[in-house]
Parts: sequence; structure tokens; C-alpha cells
Amino acid sequence: MLTIVSWNIQYGKGVDGVIDLTRIAQQIRIDGLPDILCLQEISRNYPATDGGCDQFAELQNLFPEYESFFGAAHDRVGGHNGVRKQFGNLILTRRTPTQVLHHLLPSPADPAAKFLSRQTSELIIPSTSGAFRLMNTHLEFFSEKQQLAQVQRLRELHVEASSQFHEPGIDLPDTPFELLVRPEKMIICGDFNFTPDSKSYQQMTAPFANNVSDLVDAWDVLHPAISRTPTCGIFDHKQWKNGPHCRDYFFLSKNLIPQIKEISVNTKTAASDHQPVRLIIKA
Repeated sequence: MLTIVSWNIQYGKGVDGVIDLTRIAQQIRIDGLPDILCLQEISRNYPATDGGCDQFAELQNLFPEYESFFGAAHDRVGGHNGVRKQFGNLILTRRTPTQVLHHLLPSPADPAAKFLSRQTSELIIPSTSGAFRLMNTHLEFFSEKQQLAQVQRLRELHVEASSQFHEPGIDLPDTPFELLVRPEKMIICGDFNFTPDSKSYQQMTAPFANNVSDLVDAWDVLHPAISRTPTCGIFDHKQWKNGPHCRDYFFLSKNLIPQIKEISVNTKTAASDHQPVRLIIKA
């Protein structure tokens, strides 16, 4: 079995307003260390965030048993002590990926919205039941226009990888042109910033053409008749005035359905405004 945890840790900021990555790490260890940990909203060297700390380096120190792969949504001058400042997502894994790709997501102009670049990181994870692509992402909140464009890009990446899987290019081993096919099977997790009744959710789960495996919501696969457990707004009522609801998901390609074993949400911790979501698959 393989366990994946996804958690928007809000750069370690708890509902009490305290930024504490040690508290985040303690909660993850209490819940049981997963094979792969996908975190969103990691800050590096921002003067106004965590005293300008490099949270990537701090999380590496807190989880020395993992390999770390950081995906910067933006990379700018003006960081703490004159270094560059970054903000993005982090994957910690105990299964060495065979390939790592980082994809910047589109942000079409929207003058009415706050702007934050968004990205997704893609790791190819080996498995005895077949390798799969694992993607960790954090989508736009303030602009539906940008969010829909980002969902469309995620779908395009899935189509692209599926096409490459069925029609691989020319292989030149031991050169930069060595072929490493992206698997057809895919898991994408993170803070999608949309609700199950939104246009974005409907677009994410819409059928594909040309025999591309559709994307399914792991919760709906395992709990079709059970009310969805909220993933944010449980404790933080200042940011989430509409109360507890769901914005964090695991979407899987339909060909992975037989391998899904369990999905759950930790609704007890207030170490972030979001809750950790745990998926277990046979892999």
C-alpha cells in the first residue's frame, strides 16, 4: 500500500495566527508518516512571512527521511538578507521519482482580482502495479477566469501525457534525449480552491475524448452516499465566513479506481486553515 497526504499548510500559520512548522510536522507524525507528502503554500525568504525563513530548508530538516522537490510558483528579487524570495508547493517523498517536472499554470489577465502565480509539480512514481504521475497543485482563489484556465491546463497536461504514453518519441539512451515515458495513470491532489458544485469542479471531472482516462474524485468513488467531510473552514471562521466546506481533493485517472483503498480527512487539527487529506492506494 502507498499513502499520500495532501495539506495546504498556509506557510505554517495556524488558526491562532502563529506560524509554526514544527507544529505542522508534529501533526503529520502523529497521524502517521505517509509515503508521500504534498504540501501547498510554502514560503521562502519572504520578509513578511515567518521572519523571512526558508521554509523549504526548514521542512527538509524536519523530514530528513524524505527527498524534497519544491515547485516555485514565482521567483523574485527582494527576499530576506538579499536572497531571492519564492512561494509555491512542496512534495516530500520516500519513493524516489524517476522524473520531476514543474508546470507554471496560466493566469489570464483579470484586473479585478488579486494576483498570485500558480503551478503544479509532477513526479513519476515507480510502483509494482505500474508507475503513475503524481501532481501537487494549488489553484487560483480570487479569479474564476484564471481558475478555469488553470483547470483546463491540468486537463491538457493529462491529455499530453496520455498521448506520449501511447505514442512515445524516439529514444536516445544516456543522452539528454533519453526517453522516459510519462505514465497514463495519474493522481493529482492539492488545494483546488473550488467547491463540488462549481464550474471548475464540473470541468475537472468532465469526460475526455480519444480514449483518455477520465478524472474521478476519490471521495465520490469510495463514499458516493456519504456527505463530504469538509477540508477548510472548520476552525477558521474569519477567512471562511461560509463555514466548513471542501476545497481540497484527490482526483485520479479512472484506470486507478481499482487501486483506491481509503480516503480520509483529519478534522481535529487547527494548525492551518485547511485540513490534511489522506489517500491510500494499492501501489
